[in-house]
Amino acid sequence: MRIVHMSDLHVARFSRSPRAYCDKRLFGMANYVLRRARYVHPEYWDRALERIARLRPELVLCTGDATCVGSPEEHAAAMALLEPLRQQYGEKFLFLPGNHDAYVTAPDCRAALAQTFRHLNSGRWRLDDLPLEWHVGGLTFLLLDAARPMPCLLSSGVVPPKALTWLDDRVTKPRAEGECRVLVCHFPLRGADGRPLARRRRMEGAEVLLEHLHQDRVDVVLSGHVHEPFARWRADGRGEVCAGSLMLSGCFSVLDWMPGTCRFRQFFVDVSASGDPTVPILDGSLAPAS
Repeated sequence: MRIVHMSDLHVARFSRSPRAYCDKRLFGMANYVLRRARYVHPEYWDRALERIARLRPELVLCTGDATCVGSPEEHAAAMALLEPLRQQYGEKFLFLPGNHDAYVTAPDCRAALAQTFRHLNSGRWRLDDLPLEWHVGGLTFLLLDAARPMPCLLSSGVVPPKALTWLDDRVTKPRAEGECRVLVCHFPLRGADGRPLARRRRMEGAEVLLEHLHQDRVDVVLSGHVHEPFARWRADGRGEVCAGSLMLSGCFSVLDWMPGTCRFRQFFVDVSASGDPTVPILDGSLAPAS
C-alpha cells in the first residue's frame, strides 16, 4: 500500500472582516507579508499533483496548516486547492488541522475550520469527533487533534487529557493479526535532531506519545508543522516522519507498506526543481524494507 503524506500548504488570503485585524491574525498576516511570503512557492502545487498522479498512491494524507491564519477566506481557498485530491481519492483522502488552521477563537474562523475538516474528509466525521480511529486494510490510523488557538508568538499545541486516555486505551489493547498502527498528528514528537521542539512550538503531551512509540505500541508517527522534512527510523522499521512544508520546502513524503508487517519503505519527493526525483533526498530517510 502506497501512502502520500503532505503538510503545511499555508494558503494566505486577506480577510474582508475588520475583526481579522483586531486579533492574532493581524500579527500572522504581518509575518506572512514581511517574511514568509518570499519563501512560499504556489507553483509547487501543480508539480506535486502531477507527481502524486504518477506515484499512484492508495491513500493521501494532509497533516494540517492548510491556511496561514485560519480566516474563512483562507479555508475556502484551501478547500478549493485540495479539492482535486478529495475528488480523486474520496474517503482515501485525509485532512487533519494544524495550529494555523485553528489560529484564533473567532466564531466565523472556528466554523470555517469545522466546515473544511468535514468537507475534505468527505463528510465522514465532524471536527468534534476527534480523536478518531480509522481502519484501512491492516493499517490502524490513530488521528489526534492538538491544534488549539494560542496567544500571540506561540505556535504550540495541546493533546487534551481525554485524547491521551483514549489513545492509551487503544494502543494497550492486543493487536489484531497483522495490524500496523500509524499515529497522525500535526505536531512532531521531536525535532529533526531528535530533541524536543522549542517551548513556543512544541506539543504538550508529546512525551506520552513518544513513549507509546518507544514501547512499540505505535509503529510510525506522521506529522508536519516543522517546515523542513525529516525522518528518523529505528532498525526495526518503526519511526517518525515529518513531511515538511510542501509550499516552502517543495517536499512531500511517500511511504510504501507491505500488508501484514509493521515496516515501511519511505522517501521524500522534491518538487522544487524540474525533473522527476522519486528517490530519497535526505540521508538515512529510507526505512529498511521488510
